[in-house]
Amino acid sequence: MLGFTYRPEEILYIWSIIDLAQKAWIERNFLKRECIHIFPTKDPTRCACGQLTTQHVAIPPGANSVEETYQLVQIDTPRDKWNVIKHTRTYPTDAFGLIEFQGGGFINKAMYIRVTYDTKPDNLLHLMVKDWQLELPTLLISVHGGLQNFDLQPKLKQVFGKGLIKAAVTTGAWIFTGGVNTGVIRHVGDALKDHSSKSRGKVCAIGIAPWGILENKEDLIGKDVTKPYQTMANPLSKLAVLNNSHSHFILTDNGTCGKYGSEVKLRRLLEKHISLQKINTRLGQGVPLVCLIVEGGPNVISIALESLRDEPPIPVVVCDGSGRASDIISFAHKFSEDGGLVNEDVREQLLVTIQKTFNYSKSQSQQILLMVMECMKKRELVSRRQRVKDNLHVSLSVVRTNMYVSINKYS
Repeated sequence: MLGFTYRPEEILYIWSIIDLAQKAWIERNFLKRECIHIFPTKDPTRCACGQLTTQHVAIPPGANSVEETYQLVQIDTPRDKWNVIKHTRTYPTDAFGLIEFQGGGFINKAMYIRVTYDTKPDNLLHLMVKDWQLELPTLLISVHGGLQNFDLQPKLKQVFGKGLIKAAVTTGAWIFTGGVNTGVIRHVGDALKDHSSKSRGKVCAIGIAPWGILENKEDLIGKDVTKPYQTMANPLSKLAVLNNSHSHFILTDNGTCGKYGSEVKLRRLLEKHISLQKINTRLGQGVPLVCLIVEGGPNVISIALESLRDEPPIPVVVCDGSGRASDIISFAHKFSEDGGLVNEDVREQLLVTIQKTFNYSKSQSQQILLMVMECMKKRELVSRRQRVKDNLHVSLSVVRTNMYVSINKYS
């Protein structure tokens, strides 16, 4: 059998061809979005997409006008609302590569890509496995909670952090978060940072964040590049910076600026797609998915209900003692019976707690209470971890090993 040897320059040439092919694949399959209409709002300086009209789109070199290049349209008297389908256009993504975080006391790098909000989940998973070279997880932990900053009691923060990391390390899990350095994501970041300072083993933490709410996002523009990124947040800005302890970022783009929402559907579809991947072909098992809730507003109760109603249902782990939504679900779980029934005194106490917690009217609170009661109809799929004495790692492991029993029950 003949053997072939390559000179170093030939090897470099082959690798450059492979890199070009990969870059071309990314640009064919991943897009960004730009608003192409200046849509009037009450604020004359801003388009309805959230962008300042003076910064609405950049005119590329050689173009005579914005209109010529992007077909930018000025709408004088809008008859309908701004709409992502009508008022944006897609272009090949212009931001992917490697982030080098600056500041924060330690060096971390993360892969990233800017994608349109309706990107196909199978393309994203292909990117993650082939380009980012991630191994499929044996567990997917989806963390939800408050976006505004909140404190956790020191003991609870320690138990939460250690339990989450231990669960991820021992099961080979991926952790999904909202990616920015606020609220529950900051607490997850602190746990990741503490782990990386003590261990060489890296946890796969993937942040899925809206491109439009990022501070310094212009610094990330470039194709297949390494970009320094400053994590010092501007206290006067409504935008957010990325959390520097994550390993990967998917930045969702619907053409808006300063607005959340573009990430919600993409994250849900990607999680579902990953959960359907067969990690045990003999048993036909997919990737177990767990919804982990820490603190949170009314939308987090809605997320818990969506998870439990999914087919198959997604188990929910609640961090009891972390506040707001978590504590409301925990209270209902503690005092409900099989089938989710609660007595009138507990129901009234829940209603009052919801009113006080979210500063809601009675009618608004009743709507939230109905969602909580719907969650309790599948209370066996809800696990609450009590303050300090319980261990989150145990809870997640139990959910993982028993998950298929629950799936078979509801399938």
